Amino acid sequence: NGMHQPFGKNRIQYEQFDWQKFEYETYTIFFYGLGRNLAEFTAFEADGITGEMQRFFDYPLQSKKIQFVVYQKLEHFRQSNIGIPEGDESNVGGVTQLAGNKVFLYYDGDLNNLRKQIRSGIAQVLLSQMLFGDNWREMIKNSTLLNFPLWYTEGLKDYATETWSVQADDRLRDMILRNDYEKFNRLTGEEAAIAGQSLWYYIAETYGSSVIPNILYMSRVSRNVESGFLFVLGISFNTLLNDAKLY
Repeated sequence: NGMHQPFGKNRIQYEQFDWQKFEYETYTIFFYGLGRNLAEFTAFEADGITGEMQRFFDYPLQSKKIQFVVYQKLEHFRQSNIGIPEGDESNVGGVTQLAGNKVFLYYDGDLNNLRKQIRSGIAQVLLSQMLFGDNWREMIKNSTLLNFPLWYTEGLKDYATETWSVQADDRLRDMILRNDYEKFNRLTGEEAAIAGQSLWYYIAETYGSSVIPNILYMSRVSRNVESGFLFVLGISFNTLLNDAKLY
């Protein structure tokens, strides 16, 4: 009788995935069911992207392997709360989730979107290792993390993932028209990421992207975000912001 019929929602929610994995030299890829093709695609893409990101950041991937966890659909990804900060489920969807050296991916029917998630995840792992050391989860407890605002880290991750885009351009235009662009350190969420991405984009276009690893290094050793720009570019942060806004 119908009383014993399980609700569809609960059945999906408690679906057990029979995880399998591919082991490679620098990463492990977890997949389930018919996800073998997605895992192979991830392996192929990750290979080239890892090399590209290591050259971009001028920094080698540290000893720990990157672990890619590939979900076959967005609903599966949403129902699994692995890697999602407690109470912050709202940011799922279009955002690559990361926990330590694990990168959580989902396939929404668009391989280009999956490729972008792989790029974003590898950029995030390398950036975290570069700024906070190999054991960066421990470093999160350390106050040094406070020196790297959201626009700096998220903006750079997004620049490394996708240099610039029409969507980012539209959002940036709105921010400049509202006179929000100069308020870098007060920006939050997507606005902080877009402002930061635009600044890194401007720096790369004007000074060449090869200065970026030097800026990161100087920011890290001086424990001061603005000093990194001053030491490498020879101008104050305020001047840099004004130049970028005019550009």
